[in-house]
Amino acid sequence: MHSAGRRRRTAFFTASNQRVEMKIAIVGCGYVADFYMTTLANHPELELGGVYDRDAGRLAAFSRHYGAKAFGSLAALLADREVGLVLNLTNPHSHFAVTKAALEAGKHVYSEKPLAMAYEDAESLVALAEAKGLSLSGAPASSLGEAGAAVKAAVAAGKVGRVRLVYAELEDGPVFLEPLHKWRSVSGAPWPARDEFKVGCILEHAGYYLTWMCAMFGPVERMTTFASRRYDDKLTGQPPPEIAADFSTACLEFASGVVARITCGLVAPQDRSLHIVGDEGVLTVMDAWASRGAIYLRSPTGEDPGLAGRLLHRLQRHLPGRSFLGRRLPVAKFKGKLPAYPSCMDFARGPASQAAAIAQGETPQLSARFVLHITEIALAMQGALGGAVVTLRSRF
Repeated sequence: MHSAGRRRRTAFFTASNQRVEMKIAIVGCGYVADFYMTTLANHPELELGGVYDRDAGRLAAFSRHYGAKAFGSLAALLADREVGLVLNLTNPHSHFAVTKAALEAGKHVYSEKPLAMAYEDAESLVALAEAKGLSLSGAPASSLGEAGAAVKAAVAAGKVGRVRLVYAELEDGPVFLEPLHKWRSVSGAPWPARDEFKVGCILEHAGYYLTWMCAMFGPVERMTTFASRRYDDKLTGQPPPEIAADFSTACLEFASGVVARITCGLVAPQDRSLHIVGDEGVLTVMDAWASRGAIYLRSPTGEDPGLAGRLLHRLQRHLPGRSFLGRRLPVAKFKGKLPAYPSCMDFARGPASQAAAIAQGETPQLSARFVLHITEIALAMQGALGGAVVTLRSRF
């Protein structure tokens, strides 16, 4: 926010008339940072205090594109007393070091996923934040979107009755066969193909539905998981040992009694659907990456209630593949800005939610312990080459 020739802080208020104001700074000006900048306009209570990237060229291009202040170093950014919340959008292998430095400097932190590349490191960050009385939160924030809220409300209202089983699909297809070298963000950052395949699609994608499920059904007690690398060559010149698993599946046993199966990979055709199966119905979400994605409610046997639904149910027996027929549930309207397909999510909603919680002296919905739990599950899924049974250590 700017006044005529003078930069100032602006006060905003929540529905309960409480003041919300936060100056943020971004560390990491790569591909994903543009998604945050695109959606930052949806949250005027957040003021951008500046950005930093260790790549001087990328920093210059990003700050020039958005007219943002460029810090000369991470130390300079962390020394800015007006910056209250640091958005850690760096390479995942840098998440731990950057978040640790920010917390030690007395800053609240919102981190892209995963919180760290090792569970012990992630756990130590949570302990550090708690010891210093700071807020630590992290991506993904898709569960806070309109579709996520609608699903949680439908389940809480008993639309499907007692939930027995959940199927979560996070298949993104063989993207390595696409012209990745041509992909650019709006500020000109190339899609980091080598890093994406090194980090792995499980750590990058599994959280999108893990957060939804844990928000509805609580913590996972135990999981049985298996991972495999089906393609050793991702056409990037990387040797196989440098490429993470591109397929993983896990069966999750929640403390609440719900059982779920989540599949994540870069092999099967694209499918980002979620099916919540209960005694009285089935809820289907079409796409976890769409803040206002379509949601359908069907009977326990799969058809939309009524004569038309029964006729369609008979017809679909003769059709190949899955059919998502059902009654479409309303999803709240959203008039803000969103990135282009396929990442049609309000990325800045996570930091905005965290800032509001900080202002009200509350724990954010995506709390440090919650994000730690999601990180532990995703790390277990990715590391289960050959299969593993894991008893979860974290709780929230």
